[in-house]
Amino acid sequence: MSEKRKYRTFTPEQKTEIVLAGLRGDRTVREVCREAGIAETLYYQWRDRLLEGGKAALATSRDRGTDPTVAELREAKKRIAQLERSLGRKTYEAEVAGELLRDWT
Repeated sequence: MSEKRKYRTFTPEQKTEIVLAGLRGDRTVREVCREAGIAETLYYQWRDRLLEGGKAALATSRDRGTDPTVAELREAKKRIAQLERSLGRKTYEAEVAGELLRDWT
């Protein structure tokens, strides 16, 4: 009969502290991992995720302009403006046609 392995869970704050301890450089990553009781590969996964999240947080608004949601919003606003102009033209044409029909009879 096999026993279920119990995995520990770390809070985001704990993960951040462990990664920062390794980044400080006063101890080796191996020592930090040994103290925390984690594998070095797990440490490097957490480090990479933390750094990627930091890049996203530090991106300028100009850089965020490439975000698909921002691009979609910009395109939707352009499309709405086009449709409003088309609606205005059609409304004007309908009014002119109505005036001509009233004058024709």
